[in-house]
Amino acid sequence: MEAVISIIAPIFFLILIGFLSIRYSFLPQAAIPGLSRFVLYLALPALIFIKLSSMELKEVLQFDYLAVYAASGLATFFIIVLLSWRLLKSGLVDAGVRGVGATMSNSAFIGFPVLLQFFDYPLTQAFVMSLMVENIILLPVCLIFIETVLGKSESSGKSLFMVVLKRISTNPLLIALAAGLVFSVFELNLPSFIGKGFDLLAAAASSVALIVIGGSLVGVTIKGQWAPILLVAIGKLVLFPLIVTLLLLLTPTMPSELKIAVVIFASVSMFSSYPIVCGEYGSRSFCASTLLITTVLSFFTLSVLLHFFV
Repeated sequence: MEAVISIIAPIFFLILIGFLSIRYSFLPQAAIPGLSRFVLYLALPALIFIKLSSMELKEVLQFDYLAVYAASGLATFFIIVLLSWRLLKSGLVDAGVRGVGATMSNSAFIGFPVLLQFFDYPLTQAFVMSLMVENIILLPVCLIFIETVLGKSESSGKSLFMVVLKRISTNPLLIALAAGLVFSVFELNLPSFIGKGFDLLAAAASSVALIVIGGSLVGVTIKGQWAPILLVAIGKLVLFPLIVTLLLLLTPTMPSELKIAVVIFASVSMFSSYPIVCGEYGSRSFCASTLLITTVLSFFTLSVLLHFFV
């Protein structure tokens, strides 16, 4: 158990530092959006590009990993939608919002830092594949479902397609992913001073990301019914990793480190922009409350999970 705490504790210690820094005004709350953009637009893209460009293409893509993560995410989404709709008697739009919360992991801000603590080397391959599945498959499917229920896709299907396409094509992490693949395939190299600059940016990615998570929780209050909040939390922290674990039984040849990585990415709390993305559907306060509860609970669920891996 001591080994597990040594992995998890630094992650949540930095989250706590971020929370206290904003709560007691060591950092202004207005700094959080800027720090978040620094991570999303500079630090993480630099990390992805540097690691990916140095890999061979055959080392990056693992079909079993992609299939397991995508199938588990889609199954989780539709199970939570169904439970919310039939069991909690929610509307399909609200059910879709809850499905998004159970499906979209905080791979960049929590998943990857946990991976860095768990392994002696950065398992960037797993991180890249998780980002691909989340941004190219899971999030578009979730948004298309919600928009279709709202009826917007019937009147402006082209607009819906353009919205999804724009989300994908302007995502800085996916741009870095594509650029890294190009450099890998054609065996290109950056000038040394640019490469060293990217290394410095990449070194800041995980720590600043965790500070942002903590700072984002300041001022969040628990609003909404406990039943749907707990449904999303259980879906994200228990159901998603459970489905991944079951599907991994069908992939005996997948490397063990990738198996651990895909379970970890499925097990972390939902992405920090959950209240922003789904706030457009009138659920901002619910999403913020659910994000807070799930992030806190993830400390305990991740501790239990990693106990079986250590």
